Amino acid sequence: MFNVDVSIGVAFLAGLASFLAPCVLPLVPAYLGYLSGYAVTKPGERTFQERLFVVAHAAFFVLGFSLVFIILGVAAGSLGQLLRGVWMRYLGGAIMVFFGLVLLNIIPLSFLYQDAKLEWQSKREWGFFSSFLVGMVFASGWTPCVGPALSGILALSANQATAGRGALLLAVYSAGVGLPFILAGFLIDRFGAFMQRMGPYLPVIQKATGVILIIVGIVLFTDSFNVIGLWLQQRGIGWDLGI
Repeated sequence: MFNVDVSIGVAFLAGLASFLAPCVLPLVPAYLGYLSGYAVTKPGERTFQERLFVVAHAAFFVLGFSLVFIILGVAAGSLGQLLRGVWMRYLGGAIMVFFGLVLLNIIPLSFLYQDAKLEWQSKREWGFFSSFLVGMVFASGWTPCVGPALSGILALSANQATAGRGALLLAVYSAGVGLPFILAGFLIDRFGAFMQRMGPYLPVIQKATGVILIIVGIVLFTDSFNVIGLWLQQRGIGWDLGI
C-alpha cells in the first residue's frame, strides 16, 4: 500500500479545485445568503458579529456535506477492502485518467457541468441545524458538478482498501472544499471582487486539475506511489499517519 501522504495532498487539491469549479464558485455568495439570511449583495461593511454569524452557518453547511462525502469514502474504502486485487488498482487508475480527460474537455460529459441547486427549503427556526441538513442534501445535488474530481478521489479511496483511509481521504477532500467556503463567509464583503479576479482563471484551474488527475491515475495504474512516498520520506517530507 502506497504512502498515504501523497494521496492526502492530491485529495486536498481536488477539493480546492472543486470549490473553484466554474459551476460552484460563482454561486457561493448565493449559498451563503441562503443559509444565513443575509443579502450578500447588500452594500456596506458588515459587523464582526454578522460575519461570525455567516461563518457559523457556513461551518455547519460544510459539516453537512462533509459527513456525506466521508460516508462515501468509507464505502469506497470498504469496497476496495472487500474486492482486493491488482485489478482494483488498474480500475482506479483508469477511472482517474478518464475523469482527467473529462476535465480537459477531451471527453465531453455536459451533465457534469450543470449548476448545483438547493432543492431543500431551509427551516429558519431550526437555526444552525438547518444549515447542516441543507449541506447534507446539497452534497447529492453538488455531486454532478464536482463529479470528476470527487470520483477520482473515491477511486483513490477504493485503492486504499480500508474504510479508515477512505474516510480520511474524503475528509481531506471536504476540507479542500469547505475551508475556502468558510473563509468566503468571513470575507463576504470582499468575495465579489475575488470572484471577478478569479473568473478568467477558472477554465485554467479546471484543466490543471484534469492534468493532475491523469498523472495520479497513471502513477496509480503503474503502482508508483511507493516510489514517490519513499522519495518524500528520504527528504523528510510527509508523515506516517499510522492507519
